[in-house]
Amino acid sequence: MLFVKFGTFLLLISLGVVSAGAQIHSASEPIEIRGQVRFATNSTPVPNIVVRLEALSGGLVNEEVTDRLGKFRFSSLSPVQYFVTVRLSGYREVRREVNLIMQSSDFVQIQLVPETSETETPPRTTKVLDANVPPEARNEFEKGETALLEKNKLAEGILHLEKAIAIYPNFPEAQIELGTAYMDAKEWDKAELALKQALELAPNTSNAFFALGELYLQQKKYSEAEKRLRQGLKIENRSWRGHFALGRTYWASSDIKQAAKQIALTLQLNPDLADAHLFAGNILLRGGKREDARTEFEAYLRLAPKGEFATQVKQILQKMKTSP
Repeated sequence: MLFVKFGTFLLLISLGVVSAGAQIHSASEPIEIRGQVRFATNSTPVPNIVVRLEALSGGLVNEEVTDRLGKFRFSSLSPVQYFVTVRLSGYREVRREVNLIMQSSDFVQIQLVPETSETETPPRTTKVLDANVPPEARNEFEKGETALLEKNKLAEGILHLEKAIAIYPNFPEAQIELGTAYMDAKEWDKAELALKQALELAPNTSNAFFALGELYLQQKKYSEAEKRLRQGLKIENRSWRGHFALGRTYWASSDIKQAAKQIALTLQLNPDLADAHLFAGNILLRGGKREDARTEFEAYLRLAPKGEFATQVKQILQKMKTSP
């Protein structure tokens, strides 16, 4: 057996035989990919455009033409990974990875964006703070955020955030930042208090629920972690962070079927998340799907060739080659 450590968890990888109960989804469920193609500029459907379905391992599987509503469907598929590709002159090619190993169906929403020769820069994401936050509290908050981005300045960052809250107690953004900083410092009680205070001030803040769920996950309070993460996902269902934390919670509590579902959702929302591919590989290997697991481990190495677990994953792949 090999072990890959992830955070405070050990991911157990067994190359032996597993029970049939570890299957990802029922064989009786129809396996299909449905979707819709729209223009990004005005959200109108794109009819009569060819959608290609290719196997991740290579080769065209099928082609479908969208109907008048821009919809398409590929049915009677095998439980493997695929690429859905759409090309239209004057628009950027769209290529989406779809994982049907851990779920029986998926809906792919494709938006066609016009090609442009202009250099594009991603927009900056800035926190929108309450206009009532005093300048002094805002200044301490910004100093705290800056310090937390630097190595070995965790204590300094915490101090600035504590000052910001002392100046202006009704400051949920600072409470969330402080809560996660306390988590980094492993001051669990202080972290829990800060995050609960953030939720009292702003009850519909998904990030506070996700952070609190992560806190309980680190403490192995799995039922509490699940509860908080699901509360956050009710607010922001397309958060890959929320689904990933929930998947890790189910994995840690040995609910492999639910873990598989959440990791699959994570990869739909963020297909370039290396750690999600690592978890998917573990789940698939535990379910006896060695070749599919190999694909996920290779994806991890492709996305994170110098990642924290790269050495262990290489060892796993080598052992898979030599083990019957």
